Amino acid sequence: MNNKKWYMVIILLSFSTSIYLLTSGNREISFYEFYILPMMISAFSIGLDIIGGRLAEKDRLPHKLVLPIAMSVPVLFAISQYGHYVLSQSDENDIQKIIHVVVALIIIVVGNYLPKTKPSRFVGLKFFWLLDRPILWFKVHRLAGYLWIVSGVLILSVGVSNKWFWIACSVMLLYVIPLIYSIVLLKKE
Repeated sequence: MNNKKWYMVIILLSFSTSIYLLTSGNREISFYEFYILPMMISAFSIGLDIIGGRLAEKDRLPHKLVLPIAMSVPVLFAISQYGHYVLSQSDENDIQKIIHVVVALIIIVVGNYLPKTKPSRFVGLKFFWLLDRPILWFKVHRLAGYLWIVSGVLILSVGVSNKWFWIACSVMLLYVIPLIYSIVLLKKE
């Protein structure tokens, strides 16, 4: 990330819940949760950006991934903090519905990205036997991308019904079916 303005976005995202709670007059949370934890998240995200930039310079990580990796931590932190503090006054079922929708959207986005990944130890499904076989890597990740998108849509539709068992099964299938497919392809090779 060459633009240092993104560092300000990372810091604002990390402190967004604290800013909201300060303006709403809610002072029931601890100093650690209010100041220290957002500062740690900001420092961690900026560190991820620096490390990701160095890995991208050495062609070990695509340049396109540096920003999403660095931004994912404060975004997920802000979502979790809003879910914990801001939405805590609402009904528990509403919070579960929000969590299901967010998880489903993340799975759909990852599923959209999986077929576009190149063999890497850092990005994609962690099947070490595919790293030196790019054709198998692309086949497995193309199937995994479709499965992740379908599972995200299923979680969107079933996830609101509060059946955690089915969600856990679909998430396990996101990894098990590509694993079996990769082993089958490896045996055929």
